[in-house]
Amino acid sequence: MRRHTVVINDCATPARPAIRHVRSRDTPHGSKNFTLRIDELVKGLPAQLDATQHDWIDILGHLFAIDMACARGEGDIDWSRSIEAWMPVRDPAFWQGHRVELEGIWTDLTDDELRLHFELDPTPAAAPRMGRTPFGDHDCVALVSGGQDSFAGVLDLLDAGRKPLMLSHSASGAVNHAQNAVEAIVAGIDPSIARLKLGALKTPGRDFPGSESTQRSRTLLFVGAAALVAALAGSDEVVLNENGIMAVHVPLTPARVGSLSTHTASPPIVARMAALASAVLGRPVAVVNRLVHLTKPEVVGRAVALGHGADMVQTVSCWQIGRTQRHCGICAPCLLRRISCETHGVADVAYDHDVFDDHTAIDDDKARDNLTHFISLVEDLSELDDVTMEIDYPELINGAPAMTLRQTIDLHRRWAGEASAVLFSHPVPAGLR
Repeated sequence: MRRHTVVINDCATPARPAIRHVRSRDTPHGSKNFTLRIDELVKGLPAQLDATQHDWIDILGHLFAIDMACARGEGDIDWSRSIEAWMPVRDPAFWQGHRVELEGIWTDLTDDELRLHFELDPTPAAAPRMGRTPFGDHDCVALVSGGQDSFAGVLDLLDAGRKPLMLSHSASGAVNHAQNAVEAIVAGIDPSIARLKLGALKTPGRDFPGSESTQRSRTLLFVGAAALVAALAGSDEVVLNENGIMAVHVPLTPARVGSLSTHTASPPIVARMAALASAVLGRPVAVVNRLVHLTKPEVVGRAVALGHGADMVQTVSCWQIGRTQRHCGICAPCLLRRISCETHGVADVAYDHDVFDDHTAIDDDKARDNLTHFISLVEDLSELDDVTMEIDYPELINGAPAMTLRQTIDLHRRWAGEASAVLFSHPVPAGLR
């Protein structure tokens, strides 16, 4: 296990070696190297952020920065991290009361250890300026990532007569392009629907202490920022949309166990994030996944039924899209995406590797391993009896509280049937059975 020490904004001087310094503002000891941009989140709120609300978004932003600053190692032993961090806040005693739950959610998202120390910030930043125009009429805050599911989720909200206020976390060029495309499509349906942008990124041209790309804690920042807007603007509902297969996240290959797999929309973790946000912000905030009962092909089918199947090509899925700006074709999200698009015959992106039809594509060991294990999972979910499935894939219990175990098993059996119909119609997967 790799061990890291992080100090935010030079708020403490712990007696630890090799301290990683993250600065969201200039200090006497160094220049700003991380930018948390929340001006769009607050511009239409009815009042300025108070100390607790400002601390909330600062803490979540700094936790995201810590995630990027602390490198993982290679292999099973060095992959996970033990992180001790010192963080400046306006009210240390208040946050000490929520420390254990913050650390616990972080651990469940990242599979890492975290120990937080809250220090009094003697010079906290002033509350950001508000705009003159309040946010438009809305009844929820919907997360828009640029992926297929969040796009289909917004379409489903509009079809149900809802009025979402969209929120995106600005990231790479490819992701930003997809988010902009979704915004334009939604504007064509209802021009009154607005999108807010949250910025949390390394400050360009500055020395940031790490480049870890897994960023498993990003959901905590994304949901927490949406909860802030939902609570203060009065809708009290955050809509996080992800298909049930990815939300429950049975490991799609043996290499995707623990923090090697994202738990972005895990129902029990989502419920805990909602409870924490409600406790901190002082009013009940619901975090809802409207797509959790659907497989990914069913999600794409929902977009097709609403007349937007052709727009699926505008979205992104690949786990490394932020670094490469392309879809690799061999990672689990790419395999899931391709199956879902082919199920409904909709236009899809170009993949760097065609592991369905090109036999030379699986000369790459990673491509062969991913596809082989993916096929094995699909066959298990199709053939195993319920008891054996529960024993071999204990992650199925993670459908609760959104789904019963029976519903979660049925969901995975449906998906296995959909995946088999596509996979085994192609020569490469058929040859690996």
